[in-house]
Amino acid sequence: MPEQKSERFDILSKSESGLQYVREKRGGLMRVLTESELADFNDPPPCPQCAEQFGCEHLNCAGEPLLSEGEFESEVPEAWMRFAKTHGVSRGDLERLKLIRLEGEEYRVASGANADMRTLEIVLLLNDAG
Repeated sequence: MPEQKSERFDILSKSESGLQYVREKRGGLMRVLTESELADFNDPPPCPQCAEQFGCEHLNCAGEPLLSEGEFESEVPEAWMRFAKTHGVSRGDLERLKLIRLEGEEYRVASGANADMRTLEIVLLLNDAG
């Protein structure tokens, strides 16, 4: 069995029954997890800088690096600048924003566009900000 590593936990010990005794690196909470449960904490992989798993100041929830403030000025269209500064965007998000249309008073994914989960999240964020 390969040695399992975790950025979120210190693995304290493993039992013969497959249970792993771990301590959270952040809060110090101790838990008993199965191998499968431990693997679930790394899907998707956490941010290598802060160990957050579902979006942080470094990565969006799709695991893409966010643009720096300097990159905003040259790469983000003016129409999306306020959104980018509030929520952060990646280069992939700039492509996703091209799929989003304002229809009436609500943002929607363009008809026929192939939207991933991050695109749908952006639509929700845009509509919540309105």
